[in-house]
Amino acid sequence: IQKYASMIVNDFVRVVGGYFIAQLKIMVVIIVVLFVGFLILDVPFAILLAVLIAFLDMLPFFGTGTALIPWAVFDLLSGDYKTAIGLVILYVLCLILHQALQPKMVGDTIGLDPFLALIFMFIGWKVKGLLGMIIAIPVGMIIINFYKAGVFDNIVKMCKTLLHDFNEFRRWEE
Repeated sequence: IQKYASMIVNDFVRVVGGYFIAQLKIMVVIIVVLFVGFLILDVPFAILLAVLIAFLDMLPFFGTGTALIPWAVFDLLSGDYKTAIGLVILYVLCLILHQALQPKMVGDTIGLDPFLALIFMFIGWKVKGLLGMIIAIPVGMIIINFYKAGVFDNIVKMCKTLLHDFNEFRRWEE
C-alpha cells in the first residue's frame, strides 16, 4: 500500500506540475500573438495588455474573450471599426490556438498521448464542466499509472475468466 501511495503522490505532483508548465507555454504563445496583434492595431501598452489578457486566458472560467470581446464592443460602439474587427480576429485566433495547442502541449509535458489527453479533457468536460476538464488529465494519468503498476490485473483476469466461463456455459446450452 505504501508503494502505491508513494507512486500516486509522485505521479500526481508530476502531472499537476506538467499541466501548469504546459499552460505557461500556451500562455507565452498567446502573449506573442496578442502582442503582435496589438502592435498591428497600434494599441498603447501592447506588451502589458498582452501579458494581462494571456494571464486571463490561463485562468479557469476566463479567457481572452473576457477582455477582448467587451473591448471590441466598446470600440464598435465608439466608431473605431478597425480596432473592433482586429480585436475580434485576435480573439478568434487566440481561441483556435489555445484549443489546438492545449492537448498537444499538455500531453507532451506530462508524457501523455495528445489524443488520450483530448479524450480525458472531453470526459472531464462532460462530467464536471471546466473544472472537470482541468482535473481529468491528472486523474487519467493516475488511472493509467495504476494500470501500468498492475493494480487492475486481478480485475482484468477475473473479467476474462468470467467471460470465458460464460462462453463455455453458452456453448454447453446449445
